[in-house]
Amino acid sequence: MGYNIGEVSGYAGGPSDWTLTVDLTDPSATIVTGDFDVISLISGNSVGEADSYAASGFSANFGTYTNNFTLNGDGEFSFDIDRQAVFQSGVDQTVSFTITGTSGANSDDDLVTVTLLVCVAGGTLIETATGPVAVEDLAEDDLVVTRDCGLQPVRWVGCRRLGAEELRHRPELRPVRLSAGALGAGRPERDLLVSPQHRVLLSDWRAQLFYGQDEVLVPAKALVDDDRIRVDTEIRAVDYYHVLFDRHQVIRTNGAETESFHPADYTLRAIDPAARAELLALFPSLAARPGGYGPTARYVARIAEARFLATGRDGAT
Repeated sequence: MGYNIGEVSGYAGGPSDWTLTVDLTDPSATIVTGDFDVISLISGNSVGEADSYAASGFSANFGTYTNNFTLNGDGEFSFDIDRQAVFQSGVDQTVSFTITGTSGANSDDDLVTVTLLVCVAGGTLIETATGPVAVEDLAEDDLVVTRDCGLQPVRWVGCRRLGAEELRHRPELRPVRLSAGALGAGRPERDLLVSPQHRVLLSDWRAQLFYGQDEVLVPAKALVDDDRIRVDTEIRAVDYYHVLFDRHQVIRTNGAETESFHPADYTLRAIDPAARAELLALFPSLAARPGGYGPTARYVARIAEARFLATGRDGAT
């Protein structure tokens, strides 16, 4: 009797292509497992195990972002996710392999594809007293390197998750991707994903010419050039992290200088209710007077103004 091998542990797809998405914002997502059985072509039900299984055709990225692959005689496989490697890449990664089940004269090959999802700031490296630390691993009182005030303790870290449905209905919330070197050599050192309103520090002759300032903070969306800086239209879900200090700071993120969270009125409205409640518990005066947090660390260019800075910014230092 003819058969297919079928994935019976929850993968989507079939009868020959199987897909799984792993959201790495869940810290428990460290291992991928699956199980293949013999599936009857007549009934479509599992009828047991094949005589043997083999795996081949690993994609080029398989060894980079995963390790410890195992496959036993019952078609059960597993591999560990190299979370650090995926996060440092700054983009979603796809790994795949072919699994073959053989029973007597029957044989069936299926393709297994696993997408490892990263989210904005998940894996974004913040420069701290002990070296670069992924933003999702920052905790209250961790010491972060700031441009103006040396090492400063983190007061609060918040996060707002946007799923695929919200991004579809509100494309203006999609993240901006700054390619490595987009702002100059090593700025950023690797691709950096930020929210559209997140402000980036620019410091070159344009700041002095247009604003009489040595440095200005510019919303990321104002720098979009659809080349080295663009809106990421492919990412499926995003976590926007907020790192707060006692005062507004310029910090290093993936080697680029960007702002810390400033709880002005519009940013308070942008975070989810639970995070807002937590923040207001730490800074109760903000409930009545959001502007009471204090001034921004640099002059903030408005979107229309920033267009001038975005034009021809090659050679920024």
